[in-house]
Amino acid sequence: MGRKPNPEVRERILQQAEHVIHLKGFGAASMDEIAKASGMTKANLFHHYGSKSELALAVLDFKINEFRKRKVEPLCAQAAPELAIARMFEDAATFFAGNGCKAGCFVGNIALEMSDRDEAFRERVGRFFAEWAASMGKCLERGKAAGYFRDTLDSRAAAESIIALYEGAIMLARCRRDAKIFRRVGDVARSVLEQHKVGNRRDKAMGPKTPCGC
Repeated sequence: MGRKPNPEVRERILQQAEHVIHLKGFGAASMDEIAKASGMTKANLFHHYGSKSELALAVLDFKINEFRKRKVEPLCAQAAPELAIARMFEDAATFFAGNGCKAGCFVGNIALEMSDRDEAFRERVGRFFAEWAASMGKCLERGKAAGYFRDTLDSRAAAESIIALYEGAIMLARCRRDAKIFRRVGDVARSVLEQHKVGNRRDKAMGPKTPCGC
């Protein structure tokens, strides 16, 4: 019976594969480079993953779990979800300012490069964004049930809009080398939720409802 794969070794491979593919793109990245970055021979790398495609798909699964911990769970833990969204964009501004707005989003890059060329990649990337949106939507639904948001909030549409703003901000920041974009777009993303808060300034400004509005 063969030895079971070492989870720590596999995680190191996934982390290094993500780094190499992120910087060079899937097509340009080689298993030789990934093996070297992982501190092993190419033959040993193929013992863990039979092809570059298999490895890249495993990296996407790894990213799904990572995003759940870094993006979705903190949102669910926040008493004020709109503040968690603002923090997500602020963290992105800090991160991309530090690396010169290079590389972009790993999953977004894979989506652009591979979705029209390989159905397995398109399906896996689609699952990534669908799970992210669904998890965020569930958090917002709990906010509605708790009376934090009004029933006017479409949780699914709000979640998809926020993700679209986030991914779009990454692309703009990368093209224009301007991390401040995240703060400007983050304000818009935050407003997507704030306009549906119970007792927000819009509610107060409207005052009591009367037939003639006076």
